Amino acid sequence: ICLHGNQRGTVKELKRDTQVLLKNMAIYKDVVKMNKQLKNDIKWILEETRGEKEILRIVSLLKNDFKGTCAKPAKDCTELKKYNKKSGVYKISPGNSKVLKVYFDMTTDGGGWSIIQRHQDGIVDFQRTWAEYETGFGNVEGDYWLGNKHIHQMTSRGKYELRIDLTDNKNEKKYAAYKQFSIGDAASKYKLSVGSYSGNAGDSMKYHNGRVFSATDQDNDTHSIDCAKNYGPWWHGACCSSALNKKFSSNLFWSSFSKNNAKTSIMMIRRI
Repeated sequence: ICLHGNQRGTVKELKRDTQVLLKNMAIYKDVVKMNKQLKNDIKWILEETRGEKEILRIVSLLKNDFKGTCAKPAKDCTELKKYNKKSGVYKISPGNSKVLKVYFDMTTDGGGWSIIQRHQDGIVDFQRTWAEYETGFGNVEGDYWLGNKHIHQMTSRGKYELRIDLTDNKNEKKYAAYKQFSIGDAASKYKLSVGSYSGNAGDSMKYHNGRVFSATDQDNDTHSIDCAKNYGPWWHGACCSSALNKKFSSNLFWSSFSKNNAKTSIMMIRRI
């Protein structure tokens, strides 16, 4: 048997290739043995289990235990919610983007939310450049921005809703929900689209519908001043009705609140 592509190969090369072949054969034998054991174990479970419902429950548990072993990462939190009910950091792969770490909220209003922005402790600086807002920054277990290109990839592949959880200066929790949410691609300067409002925080996003994004180094607003430098990167017009990426030390901006001030914000999206 010619184990090496080059028939003039040395004895050392032949020995090396043979060793590799033997090692791979040993691994293959182990896989065959494990598959046989797995088959026997499954057969035993089915024989010992009584009732179709119980069998389906066990199959569901097995699927949950082995999710992600061979499957691709979920596209978003809505998809993952089928298998996991616990809030926390998970990996997703929206569209053609790389695998991302995102915090999933599995409890608020039925769960299934992918958090795209959290601004509540002031540790992370949100006064950032266009490139930083495009790719995302921060700590997914704390304050962060997911990244405009990733948000676009998610919202361009299905219908999404937006929920914004806020606290005012009295530490009262309020929310604003929008039945439709998406942002365009980089060519559109990540143009915002939001739908009808519901909630108890007041509608401070309607003004920004159809606006394009501005960052500290890219002023795309319609005002004579640089809105992003004064109110933080956002979908500014002239300038804003809301600005949740504003410097934390000067309070976040939500015009429906007293003195336009919000203390914290969490923006999350869910496929519908």
